[in-house]
Amino acid sequence: MTDQQRRLSRRYIIYRFMTDLWFINAVWLYFFRLFITDQQIGILDGITSMIGLLAMIPSGALADKFGRDKIVRLGWILVGGGYLVQAAGSSYTPFFVGQTILIVGLSLAAGADEALFFDKLKFKKQSTHWRKLVTRGTQASLVALLVAVLVGGFMYSIHPRLPFVLTGLAFIGATLLIWSIKDDRPKKSRQKLLPELKDYLHDIRTGFAQFRLPKLWLYVPFILTVQGLFYAVGYGMLRLVLMDRFTFDPLWGSVVIASCIIITMGLLSCMHKNADRLSEKKVLTLIGLSAAAGLLLSIANIGLWGYFVILILYAGDRILEPFMSEILNNRSPENQRATVLSVASFLKSLPYVALAPIIGYLNMHGNLWIFLIIWPILIVASIVLYLLLKKRDSHVDFTD
Repeated sequence: MTDQQRRLSRRYIIYRFMTDLWFINAVWLYFFRLFITDQQIGILDGITSMIGLLAMIPSGALADKFGRDKIVRLGWILVGGGYLVQAAGSSYTPFFVGQTILIVGLSLAAGADEALFFDKLKFKKQSTHWRKLVTRGTQASLVALLVAVLVGGFMYSIHPRLPFVLTGLAFIGATLLIWSIKDDRPKKSRQKLLPELKDYLHDIRTGFAQFRLPKLWLYVPFILTVQGLFYAVGYGMLRLVLMDRFTFDPLWGSVVIASCIIITMGLLSCMHKNADRLSEKKVLTLIGLSAAAGLLLSIANIGLWGYFVILILYAGDRILEPFMSEILNNRSPENQRATVLSVASFLKSLPYVALAPIIGYLNMHGNLWIFLIIWPILIVASIVLYLLLKKRDSHVDFTD
């Protein structure tokens, strides 16, 4: 590894730390509940997730065309601004406006930041340097989340709005951190409006078309079901709904998340040491089956034992991240990498558009068990399909 790669790798790790200072992580649902109902929260999450999806579709193409650095900076500024709007709100409307702003920002940054760092670092595709770096970055993000959960819970006890203010400022700080990192790919010459629009729409179509090719198609059901579940847990309301189901209050909920972070950091350390020996197929299968088992276990009245369900879902999401990053980056054409990563983020968050209002409604009426039965069945089906396609295509080299 060169000195430049080492410096940029350190910047990447600090960047991951800054963009995971979610001080609202363990308290946002309780803050919203001061002013609106769970059903309203589900509807808000569903509508804004749909808006985010619509923004996510062109975000990668915009990044590939106009500069990944510009799109990432714009994205995180919007995220920071959105949280500051919510911090000032006391009703459905400002919460909706703030959520819309920040979800659009997240959509713009999704994939473009990874593509920016991946291209700047120029690691050999045959090496595991990128996967190891993402693993270290994930560890840094977990440290950030640990700090944010503890500080956010304390700040919430002082004033419920403080975690939102701190989160907004953290994302603005992350923007300043990477401001000097430039996308140095050759710039495309500007055209007249109609040809420009035609090329732009073509970039989006070809980004989606990549996922119809054998090299990526086998991952689509897995992304929709397993990563879709992790999105509902990590970014949606499902984790806090489950913690309510397991009788954890806001204080103990913060302790639960903090301990899950610490354990996951240990698991990631083991994963980093054994990166060259870990099999993609075994890891994806184990994570998917564990997530399905955790949801099924949640049907029973297990009380505090539900801690292990939260741990399975939390750790599974973080352990899966380096593998999916390596898969998608290595199997994406260089000039469309941000577009492909944005499409993957789109697919991951797509199920939550429908799930958010459904989870909110089912939880209010005591019928969450319906979701807890149906989704594991879909996960198992996606794993079986992945294994069958993986076996069929195992002799093909899909890297470019």
